[in-house]
Amino acid sequence: MCGIAGYFSINNVFQANELIAMGQSIAHRGPDADGFFNDNFVGFVHRRLKVIDLSHHANQPMFTPDNRYAIIYNGEVYNFDDLRREHQLQVSTCSDTEVILLMFAKFGIDACNQFNGMFAIAIYDLHLNQLTLIRDRMGIKPLYYFWDGNNLAFASEIKALLTLQFIRKNKSLNYSALNQFLHLGYTGIDESIYTNIFKLAAGSYLEMSAESFSIKPYWEIQKKIEKETITDFYQAKETLRDLVESSVRYRLKSDVPYGTFLSGGIDSSLVTAVAQRNLSTKLKTFTIGFEDSKHNESEHAKKVADYLGTNHTQL
Repeated sequence: MCGIAGYFSINNVFQANELIAMGQSIAHRGPDADGFFNDNFVGFVHRRLKVIDLSHHANQPMFTPDNRYAIIYNGEVYNFDDLRREHQLQVSTCSDTEVILLMFAKFGIDACNQFNGMFAIAIYDLHLNQLTLIRDRMGIKPLYYFWDGNNLAFASEIKALLTLQFIRKNKSLNYSALNQFLHLGYTGIDESIYTNIFKLAAGSYLEMSAESFSIKPYWEIQKKIEKETITDFYQAKETLRDLVESSVRYRLKSDVPYGTFLSGGIDSSLVTAVAQRNLSTKLKTFTIGFEDSKHNESEHAKKVADYLGTNHTQL
């Protein structure tokens, strides 16, 4: 988990010195490094949690070799090594960030259709003075933005937006979203609890320049659902197995220690079993128990951990 924040302001209502407060408000998302960039239009701040390529060369903001594009990004694109080889990208780091940046420079927004992962991305074209915000297909990574018709600010969390004086003094409650939250427990696809602060919808991208502002989808689930279903049980089971195996293997790539949360239920037990099968060392597993027996699954988790031979920790 990392944190991103920034702005695009035509009227200079946001100031570069406010980026420090934005970054501090989301420091918990990325305690390992911070980075800043600003010009006459855009300000960027990034808080980094190091997972892939622990060197300072992989810190953000990151720029293309020709200094045309700058990126800050939260998430992980698991197939970045595949993309690097397939497109023969010339890289100077071992990070997925650099691959995302070079792919965007080469393919534009169409690059996102080749990313296997979860991401909230901000990319700035310094030649065209154009900002692009992108959210992953399922909306796993959060991305909020403020828009009043002239000025744009964005962040991984709303609290970073509220550090900006212009937003703070003009904020008001969105009573429609408040009604949704009290009734349903959540707000809508693109609304937040404040007016003029929105969630970028999953599978969409936002583009802004001095002349234009637009939000468009780059991926829609309705177009991916096939009319014909797999009716053969064994074929369906083989397809599911291959997808789960591939998904777990991709996520085992890391330059820091990792483990799984193991509840003893079907989902976490399956993921843990596949992960352990693909490792030559003992996988670290973790379980949180409860005193109330009806909520406590720690005994089930321990049985799974013992069976799989993981390095298990229970709290």
